This record gives sequence, C-alpha cells and structure tokens, in this order.
Amino acid sequence: MNKKGVPVQDKRSDRRAGDDGVATPRRANTHLLPTLLDRLRDDAPQRQTEAPGEYAVTRMQMRGIVQRDLAFLLNTMSIEEHIDRERYPEAAASTVNFGMPPLAGAFMASRKWAEIERIIRRVIRDFEPRLIAETLVVAPSKDTEASERANVLSFEVRGMIRMDPYPLEFMVQSSLDLETSQVNITGMRAS
Repeated sequence: MNKKGVPVQDKRSDRRAGDDGVATPRRANTHLLPTLLDRLRDDAPQRQTEAPGEYAVTRMQMRGIVQRDLAFLLNTMSIEEHIDRERYPEAAASTVNFGMPPLAGAFMASRKWAEIERIIRRVIRDFEPRLIAETLVVAPSKDTEASERANVLSFEVRGMIRMDPYPLEFMVQSSLDLETSQVNITGMRAS
C-alpha cells in the first residue's frame, strides 16, 4: 500500500501487496477457476511452475467441466434409502449421500415424471452449487432415439452457471434408463 492506502504492484514479480502487506499472486480470471480437483491435476509434471493463465478456464471449458461433473453426479448411486431425510436433513444433503437414489427396476407406470424430476432437481441443487438453483429446469424432452426404448426417460437440464461478471447459460440433453439407473448425457449446447 502506498501512503494514500492504494494497493501497489510489486514490480519484481506478478504479485500485488494485500491489506496485510503480504504479496499475493495475481490470478488471471480468478472467477473462471476450475474445480479444485482439476487444479490439483498436474498436466505438465516436468515443469516446476505454471503461469496464472494456464489454470484459468474459458467459459466454454467451464460448461464442459460442469457437464462432466453432472454426469458423475447423476451416475453415482446415493445411500438415500438408508438416510431418514426428515430426521437427518443435513446428512441427506451432505456428501455422504452424494449421487442419485437408486431408480433401477422402476417402471414408467409406477414412477411419475414429476417424482423423477423432483429427485433430479434435488440432487443437482444439493450437489452442484455452480448451477444457480433458481434457474434450474429439468424437463422431459422429445429424444426419439431414447424414447423408442422401453423404460428410458429423455430429459434436459437447463440453468445458469454461477460465474462473474455474468452467469453462463447451460443446457444438456440426457436420458435415464430406469432398468439400470444409468444417466447418459448426450449433448450440450448453450440454451
């Protein structure tokens, strides 16, 4: 900080003095950082350092990361049937219960779309905080290839990814096989 209280750039490196006088690294696009796991993965282990721009992501890359993580989430089986959601709401919404409740063996006649939509929305709301909950829409779609198979539900997930300076539109086409509980995310596009 200079005498007027304005942060000053450290001319020796790409660092800026913080409020406590300790130099902190400047990061390009800090609002576009990928997940911690993506940042910890070393794409170039032979190099000792990385430039700040190398671990920032573009908006399109962020869409891909969210799509990948959404596929992991929807294809992981939770322990929903072992947790009393009424008595232990914190445990039900914690990482202990990460994933979808088992839907295998559920026939279309016995499961109403509204119930499945509610389950998918709750799972995404609980475990994918990058999607803004108020913008999240899970709706049936007219995927002809998936709908030709018995017990396969086609749906799309739409919403906004929480990003600065403005949110990013997100939409994926998906299908849920009620015999195996397998979710297939078949396509991504900006909505």
